[in-house]
Amino acid sequence: MKTVSSLPTEILHRIAQYSDQDSLRSLRLTHKRFSSISQSQLLHTVTLTTSNKSISRFTELLNDKSRAQLVRKVVLDTSKWDAYFDDGEYNGYETNDENDSDFDPDPEIVNLRKFTKLFDRLRDIPRLHSVVLRFHPVCMVNDDFGDCRQTVEFRSTIFRAFVSALEKLDTPIRELAIRDLQNVNETDPDVLASLRKILGNLRSLRLNIANEHNEGNGEYDLEYEEPHKFFPELSSIWLQPTLSNLKHLTLYSSNYFGYYPKCDLSGLHFPRLKTLALGNYAFIHDTQLDWILSHKTLQELYLDDCCILNEVAIYDKQRTYLNPQQYTALPEQYVSEKSYAAYDKRWDHYFRAFKDGLPRLRHFRYGHSQNWWVEDTTPFEDEAELTIGMHRDSYQVFCDGYGPSPYMKEMIWDHDEDRGEREALPFREDDQKALVELLDHIGQGYSMEDEEKRLIEEAKWATS
Repeated sequence: MKTVSSLPTEILHRIAQYSDQDSLRSLRLTHKRFSSISQSQLLHTVTLTTSNKSISRFTELLNDKSRAQLVRKVVLDTSKWDAYFDDGEYNGYETNDENDSDFDPDPEIVNLRKFTKLFDRLRDIPRLHSVVLRFHPVCMVNDDFGDCRQTVEFRSTIFRAFVSALEKLDTPIRELAIRDLQNVNETDPDVLASLRKILGNLRSLRLNIANEHNEGNGEYDLEYEEPHKFFPELSSIWLQPTLSNLKHLTLYSSNYFGYYPKCDLSGLHFPRLKTLALGNYAFIHDTQLDWILSHKTLQELYLDDCCILNEVAIYDKQRTYLNPQQYTALPEQYVSEKSYAAYDKRWDHYFRAFKDGLPRLRHFRYGHSQNWWVEDTTPFEDEAELTIGMHRDSYQVFCDGYGPSPYMKEMIWDHDEDRGEREALPFREDDQKALVELLDHIGQGYSMEDEEKRLIEEAKWATS
């Protein structure tokens, strides 16, 4: 009778690949073959945080060439760092002698400096393929009350050290992910030049973008200037350098984007793109659909909590996805001082367009991830796990000036007591039917389990 240890090496690797960390540690003790395979899987991804313990362990790993050779992915995680950041003290630590009795730096700053110094030692990981940089999801530009510890200065300091280290690698990384990237771009031309060089070698890019949030007054979130500067720059700074080689692109935002703030991707074409994932993206015009359809190479497409805006009413029409000429002015009794536009496409149009226009598509998910706001942030590296199906926010309107968000279910009409709120546009049977047809067409299918998950999600929303 054959034992597990006599199985082919490929199968043993697959067993280890699907085992959790505790199981891998146990497998290491069962057999010599499992020991090496489990060790390889355990060290495939390592995480460095700003804690003293993590810094020591990571340093030990780097000093052990045999173990460092097993690492393929590194996560540089600052999300738990919540001390006050002082740029002068941080930079002063570099120039002062730690043995100087007059030098008494903040221990948190010392650890942070040790943390960023280890970035340059990424070159000691010969098979490094993928790097993740993680920040805290809460971000602010003007923090008058000191509530936000990860300031713009803090994030910029970390990011510059990160970019500098990646540029020095002997072998460029192929996968880059930044979790909770604040919507403020670097302006230093040298940093941007280094970033372009790194981006040009990538095969996979994930950007989970964090936006400043006004707690209790969400309608003010889009009045900050940062998102209206960051998202229009997304193409030129982050995406243009990746065009030639990128195969995987994930763009998530903690607030809706696409329509307002404007994010126009139509001028970009990725000739090798196989996977596209969008989270919290709002569709308002056929050109957004056409942009997706222009990528005939797509094999995987994920749309997580993405909505179609069937009506929009906005004060500032100059900064939206639509051209100002595409708006109409309604009589004052309907919408005062706002510009209005409507969109007649529905999700069944989109699903049928994907079915007919993406010949290589093999995996598609439209729906809602259960991991939104776990750890108070957006889903990360979780594109293929969202619950398939139409959901509560599949259709929305944009009604400027109202909260808790201008993205809402019903249009609120000003100065019209008779009409009040328009009824929400529900998703239709045609939408779900077209979704199922698309899934059947690509050979993925739609199961009863998918429908049960969707109904459970709907029930959660209904009671929230």
